[in-house]
Amino acid sequence: MTTPTVLTRWADGLARDGARCAVKSGDREVSYEELAGRVAGYQAAFEGVRPADPVLISCADPVEVIAAVLGCAAAGRTFAPVDPRLPAAVLDGVLAALRPGAVVADAPGRAALAEREPPGGARLVRPEELEPRAWSAEAWQRSAPEDRGYVYFTSGTTGRPKGIRGSLRAVHHFVDWEIAEFGIGAGTRVSQLTSPGFDAFLRDAFAPLCAGGTVCAPPAGGTPVGEGLARWLTEHEVEVLHCVPTLFRTLRSAALTPGSFPALRAVLLAGEPLHPSDVAWWRGLFGGGKELVNLYGPSETTMTKLFHRTTEEDAHARLVPVGRPLPGVSARVLTGPGDPPDALGEVEIEVPFPLLGYLGDDEWRGTATTHRTGDLGRLRPDGSLELYGRRDQQVKVHGVRVDLGEVENALRGRPGVQDVCAAAVTEDVTTALVAYVVAPDVSDADLRAHAAQRLAPGLVPSVFVRMAAIPRTLNGKVERRSLPKVALQRAAEAAEPPKGPTETGIAAIWSELLGLADIGRDDDFTLLGGDSLAIARLMDQVRHEYRVDLPLRAFLQDPTVAGLAAAVTDRTAGSPS
Repeated sequence: MTTPTVLTRWADGLARDGARCAVKSGDREVSYEELAGRVAGYQAAFEGVRPADPVLISCADPVEVIAAVLGCAAAGRTFAPVDPRLPAAVLDGVLAALRPGAVVADAPGRAALAEREPPGGARLVRPEELEPRAWSAEAWQRSAPEDRGYVYFTSGTTGRPKGIRGSLRAVHHFVDWEIAEFGIGAGTRVSQLTSPGFDAFLRDAFAPLCAGGTVCAPPAGGTPVGEGLARWLTEHEVEVLHCVPTLFRTLRSAALTPGSFPALRAVLLAGEPLHPSDVAWWRGLFGGGKELVNLYGPSETTMTKLFHRTTEEDAHARLVPVGRPLPGVSARVLTGPGDPPDALGEVEIEVPFPLLGYLGDDEWRGTATTHRTGDLGRLRPDGSLELYGRRDQQVKVHGVRVDLGEVENALRGRPGVQDVCAAAVTEDVTTALVAYVVAPDVSDADLRAHAAQRLAPGLVPSVFVRMAAIPRTLNGKVERRSLPKVALQRAAEAAEPPKGPTETGIAAIWSELLGLADIGRDDDFTLLGGDSLAIARLMDQVRHEYRVDLPLRAFLQDPTVAGLAAAVTDRTAGSPS
């Protein structure tokens, strides 16, 4: 008997009711039969590719990504999905590392690839030209193609695309658990809000498809947020919502009531920390009627490996645990000799299937079935795991060890704080603890007082940088490299606000370009993170707004709001009327 896989499980649903909706994307509904025709078409296209050569999938349409992935599974080919929104330079790095034998790219995917020819003569497959083929659910149910798995790319800590390899066996292990744990069955509607360039896309697609359910994806043009997300969830009667906490929190801006989302029964959150304030808000609306579940698992071990169904106690706790392992999984905290059982240490995960490591020569931290995550954790007496941030988020400021995650958690507990990111910033020989915050109605004094009540003295930020939004990657995680630079001496002082309409107007342009909420008249554009490209955009906007042809050197002599405003005023005064 063939061992169940995501391919055979999906084929089982196809055999039961091929007319049922498999994917609903916007107003478009794709049946299991229609999807099968496209899967067969991709399977035939990939059989002309050498088995050892991966298939790169660069499509904005989730239907084509799902069909191409299933086609690769049926043909026994490795698939590597990427998000077409990635910068071209990053895609170049992916292509160089992957060396694909075929590239599947729809119009947005081809635009991202700049219409360049696939490398090394790789075949370009255009979804709009793909001919659906005859299919047989029974053939897929019986088939046992080699599991060549997938590759997903992350920037890692270097900025260089880093390929994480995984297997379909590992995907099936998770999908089989979620279907059983949350009662996903025929007709169950599950959200698809994840970028195709992250492995959680496979969770969103295969959990419903392997159970005879429906994948619900928003229309092309971006993920809905806030009121738009609330409306989409309601209109599409989504029953199981998968997303990152950042996206989940945007629902706070929607006018939710205890009667909102009548079809929704479970919200599964992963990718970043879930906070007690999130649990308190959600349970305040719905009690325990709509489950809020915290998930944890690095991409190296294939999606979720631990889970925790939140409780009323979590709403008042210091932090929300990530819980206990899935069946067959174990989680350990690596501590030193003589440390107590609840000591803090690096989390190591062991799984019941082979881990395939990284593409190329990146070092693997673990064994064939274990992975050292780089996350710091502590085991509760009941065996539940608490996370305390990344090992590399442990920094020293003035000789005091600081957990940046602990600082962020404390500040998030202050009402009015919408988002926060803590960092240790060094200028010359001085290092300061800086909090980048989105909190338009909360003063620095209030933030500092709130932190002082909850943190040891050495953990209270000395500098608060106001942001309009924290920069994040496509999957919602903080993009620390995009945080603005900080001049510690200036940032620690109270910024003098702009004076007069010209300074106020120029400060508004800076705020838009740099993503900073408050700009002082003496702030230096380059110290706030303005690079050469941002300077060029700034000068262009000033030229358009004030109708002056200002030379670059006039700005560089005094790159402050006050200096630029003075240069604009001087040039305007000297212009002929």
